[in-house]
Amino acid sequence: MSDLGATERTVPTGVDQNAQQAVERARAGDDSAWHELFDEHYPRLFKFFRSRVDSDATAEDLASETFTEAVRGIDRFRWRNRPFGAWLFGIARNRLRMHYRARRVHDELPEKIGYGRDDYVGVDVRDALDRLDPDHRVAIELRYLLGLSGQEAAAAMDRSHGAFRALLHRATLAFKREYGTP
Repeated sequence: MSDLGATERTVPTGVDQNAQQAVERARAGDDSAWHELFDEHYPRLFKFFRSRVDSDATAEDLASETFTEAVRGIDRFRWRNRPFGAWLFGIARNRLRMHYRARRVHDELPEKIGYGRDDYVGVDVRDALDRLDPDHRVAIELRYLLGLSGQEAAAAMDRSHGAFRALLHRATLAFKREYGTP
């Protein structure tokens, strides 16, 4: 392996050893590693999609498509200060864009992609989130609603961790204003 290949596979500080091993086993074609990664990440991916589409079935399809794309593209995954979960959420965001582009052929894209169900977020919280700037909303959703770590959420938004923390701080202040919390 070239030096570049070794550098690209360097795992960032703070990445769980088990996660690293599972990713490397998956990269080597180990199906059980993919099952571990699926079990760990699927619930958050499903929740991400379910909050943006109108049915459980569509959310399940999109989450499954995200994993299918990850399996096909695992050789392109590089740690580069990005946890594996953040890479998956990058794929998920692209799948969602593609989903709505495909729908535009048949329907008009909704002005706002709202929550399909109130099971995940109360109506008053959802309404406050809907009034936020899109970047603020995504930052709050990734960090607090989906439970990604700050580093994972930053990577999913293609931002440095410091830039994400600043964005999340501004987003939290904006949310408090919209929600009516001092």
